[in-house]
Amino acid sequence: MHTILIVDDDNTARYGMRRALEGQYRVLEAEGVPAARQVMAREDPQLLLLDIEMPEENGLDFLRELKAQAVSLAVVMITAYGSEKVAVEAMKSGAYDYLPKPFEVDELRLVVERVFEHLSLAEENSRLKRQLVSEGQFGAMIGSSKVMRELFDLADRVAQAEVTVLIQGESGTGKDLLATEIHRRSNRGKGPFVALNCAALPEHLIESELFGYEKGAFTGATAVKRGKFELANGGVLFLDEVGDMSLATQASCCACWRLAVWSDWAEPLPRKSTCAS
Repeated sequence: MHTILIVDDDNTARYGMRRALEGQYRVLEAEGVPAARQVMAREDPQLLLLDIEMPEENGLDFLRELKAQAVSLAVVMITAYGSEKVAVEAMKSGAYDYLPKPFEVDELRLVVERVFEHLSLAEENSRLKRQLVSEGQFGAMIGSSKVMRELFDLADRVAQAEVTVLIQGESGTGKDLLATEIHRRSNRGKGPFVALNCAALPEHLIESELFGYEKGAFTGATAVKRGKFELANGGVLFLDEVGDMSLATQASCCACWRLAVWSDWAEPLPRKSTCAS
């Protein structure tokens, strides 16, 4: 049975929601954010019905806290009448949906039902992906050997993290296919996938391609050019043959990636390297 945690300082509101849901779901209650933290420390709810306006701590701030901690549960915000702007902000912060007070019992049940249908589909999708990996398929890549399965499993786990990935391998081994599939499975999968072949550009043009330039920045700059970093905002920047960049440009890219750099920048990256950021 699915577990729901209702967080609302209004006793009457909590009672009404619990009565509407307790026949089909296991329902827990908390009268505020501090109490909700205590309940979540010992329970594992899949859905949070979270009021926004509460005296001790704001529900919206608690939502942001949960998302920053990557807590795996769905959140439906309960908003006061006329708080549509706050509800939109909650959706941007990671809420699944919102319900404006006062709401009908059937409306509450419908929203909760939709949440659990979504969670069920997401879990089934994740299970099927894991099954494909175990059977030796990772997007457009196929390989059933132990090494390939380990590679697919590692790439699938890496795709869930906000990190920069360095892919090494000889020409023709599928570095671009692997980068594409990591992008597709990541939280940035709906964003752009911008590729740049570093080996195909003269050294003096790479920085302009990466960072762009303003009109009049130098002779011949007759218009604004957006760089690859800007174009890839919200998605992934794929740098093919990144080892062909000069060390100075590699260092500039590192500053933009905001990552812990390879230990020794005195040595260039391996020649057959691809970086997806």
